[in-house]
Amino acid sequence: MNMNKALNFIAENNIEPSAVFALVEKVRSMDLSNETSIRSVIKDVSTLVNKPIDKQQENKIVKEILKNGINDNLFNMI
Repeated sequence: MNMNKALNFIAENNIEPSAVFALVEKVRSMDLSNETSIRSVIKDVSTLVNKPIDKQQENKIVKEILKNGINDNLFNMI
């Protein structure tokens, strides 16, 4: 994943760094092949960036993660 893209996303959305680190710790211990876990992270990110995600968009993100893992395309989906 492109770190500059991640850092720009954090800055553009005025996200608290401590919240990002907490989310990273949560994701580290998760099974990202588990759809329920992925949906939980998506909801956390949605709350963190204060951008609601509808069910259709959530389904697209879940499908992308299950197929390709976490990658730069995800930033364009949020």
